[in-house]
Amino acid sequence: MNGPLRIIFSITLLLMWTIFGLSLANGTWTTTNWLMLGLAHLACAVIFINFAYVFSYGYAISMLIVHAAILVLRPSLAAALIAGLGAAYGVRLWRFTHVRYQTASYSWIKARGDKADATLPVALRLYLWIAVSWLTAFTAMSAWRVSASGVLTPWVVAAALVMLAGLVLEAVADQQKQAGKLRKPDGFVSDGLYRRIRHPNYVGEMVFQIGLMLACIGSARTWLEYAACLVGPLYIVILMYYAGIEADEQQQQRYGSDPAYGRYRQQSGAFLPGTGR
Repeated sequence: MNGPLRIIFSITLLLMWTIFGLSLANGTWTTTNWLMLGLAHLACAVIFINFAYVFSYGYAISMLIVHAAILVLRPSLAAALIAGLGAAYGVRLWRFTHVRYQTASYSWIKARGDKADATLPVALRLYLWIAVSWLTAFTAMSAWRVSASGVLTPWVVAAALVMLAGLVLEAVADQQKQAGKLRKPDGFVSDGLYRRIRHPNYVGEMVFQIGLMLACIGSARTWLEYAACLVGPLYIVILMYYAGIEADEQQQQRYGSDPAYGRYRQQSGAFLPGTGR
């Protein structure tokens, strides 16, 4: 996490704590919200096994159990759509992470993470545990808000469709990339969804988070509820944008001397087809 993203993350964390404080002060922070936060901290405790796990296994398990808890506590058709898709997202991400950790192409990244974990200060580990836990809990706020209202509005239906589209896009993109890396661990992937878009997996994540924001628009009632529901997904969208830019720079460094990669960059866009950027 470098440059502007570090500042944006700090601002996001401060906003979440401010929203929490205001909600606590006016009595709108519920028992369910405490449970969501507690479950997120429990799932993200994998950081004490390996700090890199908090961004993969921790986030995946958090999304699964927090959304599942919301659905169990306030079942409705509206909750089943939003919280159900949130839980499905967690299952998919856990499976993808588990498979990725077994691949040869990911071994150097895993080794780098293991090396960083061995030297990570305890204070920084605790900070990341708390920060990521709060982020995952707030990412689920839209599902909580939908479940609290229990009303199946057109906004909720539209949100569910967008979330499903993002989930499918990300799942297909991840599967195609894993398959491509199995065929050629040291090569770049340029077929399937990657033919015209260099980072369709990040685009899928953005679309899913935009779906959560739409669910917020269709269920929140006060400005504080809007803030609580929007802050987490909005940060993830920004994170994916910067992740795509960083991935582009890494690919350029790794494959820039390959004429085939140069042609691929000219006919593809980072996030949109054929933009050349």
